[in-house]
Amino acid sequence: MEDTIAFLTIKQAAQQVNKSEQTIRRLVKQHAKTSHIRVEQTPKGSTYLISQAFLAQQYPSLSEQLPMLVEPALVPEVAELQRQLAERDQTIQQLQNRLLEQNDVLNALTNQVNSQRIGRIEELILSQNEQLGELQKRLPELGTAPLGLPSPEPTKKRFWQRVFGK
Repeated sequence: MEDTIAFLTIKQAAQQVNKSEQTIRRLVKQHAKTSHIRVEQTPKGSTYLISQAFLAQQYPSLSEQLPMLVEPALVPEVAELQRQLAERDQTIQQLQNRLLEQNDVLNALTNQVNSQRIGRIEELILSQNEQLGELQKRLPELGTAPLGLPSPEPTKKRFWQRVFGK
């Protein structure tokens, strides 16, 4: 009698009841020592098999779901919805392409503005360097007193400098 009962792998069971494999593993773990679960030895190790009838008992609402047949009257509506969906997907793709193009243009403009700013900064630095050079030329050389100012007095040696001669 057990041979007539169909057993499924965890992956097959998960697909049949539309649950994750982890959910089916938890179910197998809870009922591992019952007749609903079998352990089969394979070259890669042990594989758990779960009874299809037990699975139907655990998930009755899902086991009752059969592939829905579309009524013939709804076929044109379904086709129209599919066409609209395909059209919407195409529009989304076009918008994404435009967005990428605009992003490229924006990047190019940003690079151009940055290079212009850098050029302007370089011009300002050169101008300031020239002005600084001119100002340095106007300054009197060291050791000469500026016109109209008294020459600085020599600094007085401190006591220890006079004693030790430094």
